[in-house]
Amino acid sequence: MKRLLNAAIAVLALATGGGAQAGAFADTITDNYWGADGHGYGDVIGGSTYNINDAKITRVNDVLTITIGTNFAGHAGADSFAGPGGIGYGDVFLADTWNPVGTATDHYTADNAANSTIWDYGFNLANRWSNTGGTFTLYKLNGATNAQNISNSESFITCTSCTYRNGQEVAVKTNSSTVSTTVKGLNSGTWTVLADKSLQFTINVAGTDLAKFSTIAMHWGETCQNDVIEGVVRLTPIPGTLPLLAAGLAGLYWMRRRRRA
Repeated sequence: MKRLLNAAIAVLALATGGGAQAGAFADTITDNYWGADGHGYGDVIGGSTYNINDAKITRVNDVLTITIGTNFAGHAGADSFAGPGGIGYGDVFLADTWNPVGTATDHYTADNAANSTIWDYGFNLANRWSNTGGTFTLYKLNGATNAQNISNSESFITCTSCTYRNGQEVAVKTNSSTVSTTVKGLNSGTWTVLADKSLQFTINVAGTDLAKFSTIAMHWGETCQNDVIEGVVRLTPIPGTLPLLAAGLAGLYWMRRRRRA
């Protein structure tokens, strides 16, 4: 039994030395955000196809993964009358703090791009109308206002009689002098679509502040922003498998000792 205890000690030492998912963090935003200009529809404009449920943000070492649960996954191109290409997927916006207007009780219904969080980073999708996914580029947003860095929903809707959520952040202004690609322009990621379920974005953020943030705020919605998810996560460690194994071995040892006593 002494060998068992020694094994537990060795495994625990390996775990604390970095072998047990050192630097693995995760948290989830549940959609409670409506935002401004909902035109009386509440959380979702235009039916359940646009509904967003949650967003799980995970960072393992330098790899950041964002999984957005949404019914809209696989439905880019919907409502083709609304604008060229129909409704597509918006870019993802990130910051280290979240400063919304309003409270969870009122669903932040006065909050929009003009008066809220200034976003630090954006995932700019190479083809926001793809239903299989593709690539995106990480941009640093350096302007003092969102208007300098970001195009809102009005830029994507040409239908004059359409109802959508106005004034919300949709896409990085890639032609603006206030935005730049990060780490010598090498920060690109991939995104995938699981139809009717989720969109997943994955990127190595080494060399950026995203690799160090202990909290990450996020904004995402369709190009019409008929539903929006926005909020903040505090990245908490994911329990590693090696510490659990060590604890189990130690538990077996102490149970055996009690039986012998």
